[in-house]
Amino acid sequence: MNKKQVDERTGVLPTHLTSFPMIDVLRGFAAISVVIYHTIEHFGWKEFPTQGGLVWFRIGWMGVDLFFVISGFVITLSALNRLDGRELAIFRSQFVQQRLIRILPLHYLTCLVFIIFIVPDFLFVNGFWAHMASHLFFLHNLFLEHWGSINGVNWSIGTEMQFYLLILFIAPWIAHTHWCVISLTGVFLAWVWRGTAFMLVDTSGTWGNFPLVVASTQLPGMLDEFAIGALLAKLIRSERGGELLSNMKWKSWILPLVAAAMLWVMLTVYWRNASFWNSLTMVTTFRTLMAVSWALCVLAAVILSSKPLLVRFTGPVRYLGTISYGIYLWHLPVILSLKRVTWLSAPDALPYVVTLTIILAMISWHCFERPLLQRFAISGNRSL
Repeated sequence: MNKKQVDERTGVLPTHLTSFPMIDVLRGFAAISVVIYHTIEHFGWKEFPTQGGLVWFRIGWMGVDLFFVISGFVITLSALNRLDGRELAIFRSQFVQQRLIRILPLHYLTCLVFIIFIVPDFLFVNGFWAHMASHLFFLHNLFLEHWGSINGVNWSIGTEMQFYLLILFIAPWIAHTHWCVISLTGVFLAWVWRGTAFMLVDTSGTWGNFPLVVASTQLPGMLDEFAIGALLAKLIRSERGGELLSNMKWKSWILPLVAAAMLWVMLTVYWRNASFWNSLTMVTTFRTLMAVSWALCVLAAVILSSKPLLVRFTGPVRYLGTISYGIYLWHLPVILSLKRVTWLSAPDALPYVVTLTIILAMISWHCFERPLLQRFAISGNRSL
């Protein structure tokens, strides 16, 4: 890394290397994609377009994979930045505090709301306390019966927290390891895990492909997405990366075009193999192609963050990115509540789902999440 980039007094990177507001555009896009996708699925919206741009929302689940790549980037960048000039014990203490305060409160609140108002009968089910314990300690994604039992979308929060735990211990290794080793290790472990899951997990039972979904989305199976995001963090911190960013600012239109082309390739591959879970090749390798595509989008967002007019113009979408954690955790309770209105059709339900979800996310961000972050003085820019 270029030592001139580091503040000698604080040992951290300057703001222009840690603040990338356009990444919140990607967060907002990912969150809304997942919301609309789940609305289509839960309401059985068969008439939703199957061609044109709107067809994206039929595969909006890919927004979760975008979240994983973003996490790999911003969490690794934040961790390595915190590690600079600090003792390992201090870094780990600060990192743990930051992640727990950011993730735990809203996760616990939405789990409580889900149990009381969406599935109150779950309180009287045998094994309830086991489900509660697995969600309290972010182990719910490891068990087939627990994976979606309380606010099903939070399976990914379990995977995220396990990634944070991994970063806590391997951040020094990432800081001093060549990018080739990091990328090959992440991709190799993910491919071995997903390929083994495809071959060993039984999908012929009443659960269908669900056991394979659960098995393949454990942390080892998502390491390629996190690792490719981590590589971007290494790039941004490097001297060569700094030079690349400076040069690309003058040709900032190139990278979004490259990212768009890669997304087109990725989507073409998917639609030609949309059965997905029946293909060893797709289950094993496709998420790596997704990770590369999303990583190019993240890098484009980094470059475009240097454009003040574009940053101001995208303000509303960036705000959705700011509250995206709330959007993600609140939207399923909203969908399941509205499904009880039996006469409500999917097209009529969608605006209510989106509006109510955003309102709840706004309330929880301004009245609950942000006050906690401010009270415990979590440092670092919102982009991270």
